[in-house]
Amino acid sequence: HVKTVERIIGFRSGTGGSSGASFLRQALDLTFFPELFAVRTGLTSK
Repeated sequence: HVKTVERIIGFRSGTGGSSGASFLRQALDLTFFPELFAVRTGLTSK
């Protein structure tokens, strides 16, 4: 998705005033609902 945004809008501001592709790149490091990741990890490690 990040590459698509870079190709379409370049490095201009994104919708909603975000910083566009750089915002998406930074969002890759965010983890939402870490509890769900922990449960998934527990289920797949068996």
